[in-house]
Amino acid sequence: DTYDLWTNFSYKGDDNPKHTHAGMISGVIYYRNHGHPTIFDDYNISYEGLNGTMIMFPSQVFHHVDSQIINKERITFAFNIVETKTATSNGYKYSV
Repeated sequence: DTYDLWTNFSYKGDDNPKHTHAGMISGVIYYRNHGHPTIFDDYNISYEGLNGTMIMFPSQVFHHVDSQIINKERITFAFNIVETKTATSNGYKYSV
């Protein structure tokens, strides 16, 4: 399996519109969040994202983050775990 990993830096007025991710499992690690929630539209719930916590969810779940109203930097790390198929040919493995 492989993964995608990126960092999000958000400031006052920034948002993250409703979206899904590629892969099987996605997640967010909250480094500096100030209680600004991630909203999971498919379940009508949110998670405030306490600093130092992580949440994981199926990649196809719609979610978003509303506009940030405070003037503090929000830092999160997001990731996808992507399934790859391994095939063999003449004893060599490769991902497809």
